[in-house]
Amino acid sequence: MSHPSELISAYLDGELHGKELATLTKHLSSCGRCAAELEDMQRVRSAVRSLPVLEVPGGLVPEADPVVVPLRQNRGFLVGAAAAIVAVVIAVAAALAPDPGSVSIDELNSRFGARASLDPAFGPAKIVEPAVFGE
Repeated sequence: MSHPSELISAYLDGELHGKELATLTKHLSSCGRCAAELEDMQRVRSAVRSLPVLEVPGGLVPEADPVVVPLRQNRGFLVGAAAAIVAVVIAVAAALAPDPGSVSIDELNSRFGARASLDPAFGPAKIVEPAVFGE
């Protein structure tokens, strides 16, 4: 195995499992160079984590300053308003639509029967006897 520097970092992040973890731990036990690299990475990580968190003064980084978004620019509000308007239009259209009345099967047959009879898919069924081999 070559020296797996990228696996050492993944090991410290807790991202290795199974075969990769076993292979790396076996390599670390026999390779002084990689074991030293592991110790160096651990020291650097703990040094970075021990640094204090600094408060950045406002205005130093303009992109980080909080931005107040007015309601008129909020897209979620506009989408909700549009959905409410569509719902009202549908409700009004349903209330004002004329009664469709009842349609009988005979009336449907007289209207659409000729079209269905011209469609080859609606033609008479063809019955075919299955061939039996070996008789």
